[in-house]
Amino acid sequence: MTARRLALTLALLAVSTAASAQSLAPQTTWANDHAQFAIQSVDAQGQLAGTYTNYGAGFGCAGKAFPVTGWIDGDMVSFTVHRREPANCTAIQAWTGFVRDGQLLVEYLAVATEGGRTGLIKGSDRYRRQ
Repeated sequence: MTARRLALTLALLAVSTAASAQSLAPQTTWANDHAQFAIQSVDAQGQLAGTYTNYGAGFGCAGKAFPVTGWIDGDMVSFTVHRREPANCTAIQAWTGFVRDGQLLVEYLAVATEGGRTGLIKGSDRYRRQ
């Protein structure tokens, strides 16, 4: 009986892991109150392509979708964006995180130029699948 319970538990864990990994699938979109991350494609090696759009108030290029590239491995993800236009929106930003309980939890690091000065911006964010 114990071996049967162990097998059932392992099977349930496998289903949970597979469902989590599938949540970072092509043609899915993740959003929060100020941004949207859309996964357009994922190749056989896990390389993703998509877009990232920031809708934040006071953000120089709010509403403009920028190309994203990155990697997916199960429920883990890392992606980057390089914003160049308009001139008040120059930044390179990277996110790294994972999916847990239906949320994409990420840490980010950006290097941005504003007013002729360049600096680092660090933070964390949560996204929900749309």
